[in-house]
Formats: sequence, structure tokens, C-alpha cells
Amino acid sequence: SAHSRAMEATGKRVRKETVAVYTVDSPTKKEFVIDEGKGTKLGDIPNVEFALSKIKSDDELLKLVHRSMYRTPGKATVIKKNIRAFSGFPEGFDSAKTEDLFNRAFAATLNAVLDLFDLPRGVGEEGKKESKVARIMAFMEAPAASGKKDMKAAADAKREKAAEKRERLAVKKEKLAEKKEKAKAKKEREQAKKDKERAKKGGGKAKGGASAKALPDDAQAIKAELQAMAARQAKLLAKLEKAVEPASPKAKPARKAGDAEAPPAKRAKETAAEGADAAEEEKQSKMPTDDALREAIAELLKDSDHESLSLKKMRADLEERFGVPLNEKKAKIKEMVEALV
Repeated sequence: SAHSRAMEATGKRVRKETVAVYTVDSPTKKEFVIDEGKGTKLGDIPNVEFALSKIKSDDELLKLVHRSMYRTPGKATVIKKNIRAFSGFPEGFDSAKTEDLFNRAFAATLNAVLDLFDLPRGVGEEGKKESKVARIMAFMEAPAASGKKDMKAAADAKREKAAEKRERLAVKKEKLAEKKEKAKAKKEREQAKKDKERAKKGGGKAKGGASAKALPDDAQAIKAELQAMAARQAKLLAKLEKAVEPASPKAKPARKAGDAEAPPAKRAKETAAEGADAAEEEKQSKMPTDDALREAIAELLKDSDHESLSLKKMRADLEERFGVPLNEKKAKIKEMVEALV
């Protein structure tokens, strides 16, 4: 070769010349141009602009709308900008492809497009798919405002009204708290005045040893009132014993000479204790047996929903049936219910 012959003649290595084989031209990026249409730009229609601002840029709905306008889904960074600039199909645009795109869409998607363009969804014949598509296509030929009320202004007015309501409630709450504080302070002043007057009268007793009409508040006056009530109760009990003694079939045993007579207050306490014992005996007499309790639980379980059943409600139903509190049988009721369920 020529390269080998050159090396033989000179004895040195000769560098090969660079030969251009082919060149690659970088493709020119097609510029995205939005042609003017016959209608108003969507960004200049208040209700459409308001609805568009509520949708995220990566929403599939916007991709569908952008494709129907420009035949491309559009990038999330410019998709809203391009939709706002749309003013209708330009001259020579093939709108049949757009109509076919909407004909293949679901009813829910068409409703979302109608809402975006501030168009009615329609009812009856107007609510059918072909009618919805026809309204969308007519709008996209020459977009125009629907004439409905300004949704952004209505939303702003609603927010302002809600803010005013919150402010009124806060003022009302503050006034109510202030009113309660004043009422509390007034009540404390009146109570302090009453206590002072009662202290001057020596515990609040009227002339002749009779108790005052108003109930006492301080500890000393309360004790005095209770002592007077206990003494009166003891006297009444003594009179009652004398009144029923002749009619009683059993004579009371004679008191021994060395026994001291119980004071009236002690006799009153003993009488109260006897009454409590009698009430407890009556309660125990009404208390159902375990067999009766188990039978009632089985009957209630038969007519109840086991999934919504609670032990508290079961115990309440049993108490209503037997007419006696069953707090002391809570554990037994739980055990029986678990065994029968």
C-alpha cells in the first residue's frame, strides 16, 4: 500500500490522513405554535380559569383536553399555559379526530370536561353521550363564557362570609366568658356578705332557739343545725314509742338498774341503722337465684344480635326484669353469658 511504501522509503512511520466518511445533522426541534381560533381564550373566561386552577397539572383530564386541542398530551410544566391560550380550532384543523377522542371517553370523563368548560351536563336527551360530545365540540369551535355567575367571586364571598362568622363567634365567646366571670364575682361577693351577716348573728339562729329559714354554709352552723335536727328526731321517736307501746303484743324487757338510758342522738342512729338493714333484707329477698338469672340470660340471648351485644346492656335488661340492682353479680353474669354464647 502507499502507506507501506512511504515507510520503506523514509524509514519512519507516516501518519494516515483523516478521511470524512459521513456526517450526521442534528434534527431541528419543531416549534410549538398555538394558532388563534374564533373564540375567547380559555384563560380569559373566569369560570374556566377558576375550574382549571383547581386541577393538578399532572391530572389525566388535562392530558386528554390538551390532546383534543393540539394532538399531544402536553408536558406538566406547560400544559395549563397551553390550555389557557386555546381560543378555538384554527382554520384547517381536523376536528373529527377530536370528536372521535371524546366519543371513546367514558361518561364520567365527559362530565369532567363539561365542568371544566362551564357547560351543563344535561338531563334526559341532553344527558346522553352524543349530546354531551356535541356541546363540547361546539364550545371548542369558538369558546365563550356561559353567562353563569362568577364561581371565583362566589367562592371568595363564601370564604369571606365564613371568616366573618368565625370572628362573630369568637367575639360572642369572649363576651360570654366575660359575663360568666362577672356573674361569678358577683355571686362570691353576695356569699361573702351573707357569711359576714351570719357570723354577726352567732351562727344564724333566730330568737327562741328555732333554726333559720336559710340553710347554713359554714361548718359551725351546719353542725349546730344537725344537732338540733337530731335532738328533735330523738324526741319524736320517744313520743312514737309511747304512742305504740300499749298496742304492742310484746313487752319490752325492763332496763336494769345499772343500765344508763341511751341518749336521743344514739337512739336515732340505731333506728336509721335498723331501717338500712330492713332495706338490705328486702333487696336480698328480690335478688334472683343463679338458675333464674341463667334462664333470663338465655332468653335475652335468643332474641338479641350477638355481635352488638354488650354486658352493660345485658345487665341493664336483667335489672329491669328483676327490679333490683345486680352490681354484685356482674362477674356471674359475664360468666353465664360467655358460657351460653
